[in-house]
Amino acid sequence: MKRLLCLALIFSALLPRFATAAEWSARPLSEVAVYPEFRASAHVVAVDEARIAAEVSGRIESLPRRVGQAVAKGAELARIDAAAYRIEVERAAAQSRLIGNRVKLAEAQLDQARALANQGFISADALRIRETELAVLKSELGATRQGVAAARLQLARTTIRAPFAGVVRERLASVGDLAVPGTPLLVLSATGNTELRARVPTAQIGSLRAAGKWELAAGGATHTLRLLRVSPVVEPGGQAQEAVFSSNAALAPGLAGEVRWRSQVPHLPPAFLQQRTDGLGAYVERDGKPVFVALPDAQAGRPAAVDWPADTAVIDEGRFAIGLNANGAAGNGK
Repeated sequence: MKRLLCLALIFSALLPRFATAAEWSARPLSEVAVYPEFRASAHVVAVDEARIAAEVSGRIESLPRRVGQAVAKGAELARIDAAAYRIEVERAAAQSRLIGNRVKLAEAQLDQARALANQGFISADALRIRETELAVLKSELGATRQGVAAARLQLARTTIRAPFAGVVRERLASVGDLAVPGTPLLVLSATGNTELRARVPTAQIGSLRAAGKWELAAGGATHTLRLLRVSPVVEPGGQAQEAVFSSNAALAPGLAGEVRWRSQVPHLPPAFLQQRTDGLGAYVERDGKPVFVALPDAQAGRPAAVDWPADTAVIDEGRFAIGLNANGAAGNGK
């Protein structure tokens, strides 16, 4: 009787160890895998933002646009006193008319000289002089006409117009200020052409490129995005790269929010990761036996990316008891 009691006690002590080794189950990776969502702060910027400056010198007569006011392409933004430039246009035009009249006189004199030369009254050298004088005057006429065009161009520049449709973001001058070429007058931001720029950690660039869908969450709304490009330059401080997106929706410059995307690579949930002598990893079933697979890039408390087939059998129930020695410590993963 005592012998049977001893055997029963020994068997009952060994039973939990045998049961732990046998009581485990596996599930396909497709059932347990998660696809983490990544987020990055982003803001909308205008592709075109110009500091509109004066191109000629003069007193500012008008700045009709106010901050926040939308303007169409070609709309008047500023006007500079044009009196001196009008006088210059008239002077250049008068000079051109003067030379034009001299050209007409020289042409008449040349016709007369040719007639006299045919009759032998003047020499060939005198005829060539008349022809040269006419050619010189015609060159002068061309130069004066260019002068008229230049004067008119300067006059046109006294009225400054919007190079594109946009919104006045800032006024940098006031009516009555004396402007010279290069004096900034206002800042104009385009409204019809914007981009979304996000700072993405370098470690997440791969998942960003592979994602098939990107969204912007901003202002209580969600907008679908298209990835345009990723800057190859890495910011030294934050180890991040700039990703640029576009959207079919009209996004106002300055709007801030979050860009969101999901990884296309399956990840094991943190609960499936275990620490063994081989490092962090997980148990999978191979040939009916549990096998520990180390994941070198895994981090405790975070989903771990895996490149396993979707039907990989991942140990689920009983996974924490596998590979423990008699004292309950982690073994070598076998």
